[in-house]
Amino acid sequence: MGCGDVKVVSCRPAWVKTSNRFTNLFARAVQDSGWNVQEFSWSGLFAPKVVLLHWPDELFTATDPIAHAKAAAKLAVLQVAKQVFGARLVWVVHETRPHDRGRQAKWSTCAFLKSLDGAIYLSHASKRAGEADIPELKQVPSLVTRHGHYRFDMERPLQPRPIPGQKLNLVYFGQIRPYKNLDGLINAARNISPDEISIRILGWCKDPDFARQLKDLAAGAPAVTLDVRDAFVPQADLEVALDDSDGVVLPYRNILNSGAALFALSRNRPVMAPRLGTLPELRDEIGPAWVDLYDDDITEQDLRAFMAGLRRPQPPVADLSRYEWGPIGESIGTFFDQISLKKSRSRSEQLQSDEARL
Repeated sequence: MGCGDVKVVSCRPAWVKTSNRFTNLFARAVQDSGWNVQEFSWSGLFAPKVVLLHWPDELFTATDPIAHAKAAAKLAVLQVAKQVFGARLVWVVHETRPHDRGRQAKWSTCAFLKSLDGAIYLSHASKRAGEADIPELKQVPSLVTRHGHYRFDMERPLQPRPIPGQKLNLVYFGQIRPYKNLDGLINAARNISPDEISIRILGWCKDPDFARQLKDLAAGAPAVTLDVRDAFVPQADLEVALDDSDGVVLPYRNILNSGAALFALSRNRPVMAPRLGTLPELRDEIGPAWVDLYDDDITEQDLRAFMAGLRRPQPPVADLSRYEWGPIGESIGTFFDQISLKKSRSRSEQLQSDEARL
């Protein structure tokens, strides 16, 4: 299988073709576990024992003829890798359907799911949500692990949680897309005085019309400032924005896993977010002093409750010991060892997550 006894995993994305720090950290952890990580290539799938995909969005949304043809070709390549070269196909289930991407393509989704030899979930909540949304995933061997922290991938020294001043500074950071619910955040802050709080919305937006819509809304919310860019925000800028803040607001309409929440906590900034996906699990493990959750859509009352919590005495540093990458990488490497020794996609056998590593 693959290149003799060499343990090779082809990750998409891994090192080069990504601006996502999480996938880079993920690849490093897998490499440290004893697997040789290679950058994924559609033309180079004859070597790996494992092919790992983070966001195979095009296989879920191929509905027009051109996208249909491209998805069919990619599925065929994956089948050759599996059937001819013995590769195992693994999906990291960040979400069960792409955000803001229209309707799902049933034919390619079904073909992809039938090809899977393994699924990796970043929390127990992710596994429950994934299997509820896609029942076929119940038949796929799976691993439940964690989303690791970012503390060893920062460009600036970490700062402890600040003692709040008279005026609180909050920040949203990340992509600016409709599902992020930034319009809801602006509306919730409409009646809060800028003498009490400032809310900075920092991120990049590929939709000029949506950016203009947010600008129009923010004109009626004096506590809100927009810093909308047309390219990815450099990590150094994100770190400065977090260090200048008292807390982070992530007002998503829907979310399964939030790397932004772990990034904020890695810089010792408390997070306010909806009670969705993995966030309740994160709150239970790190504590309500660091993860403040609200129900339904964000309101002014939710913001004021978060503001009150920020003013209470709290620990200066978040305990992220459960989110170290070493044990996470070891659990993934062991999972790859297990599925690479089994026949491709044995539906009768479900690999269990290694609870001792959690």
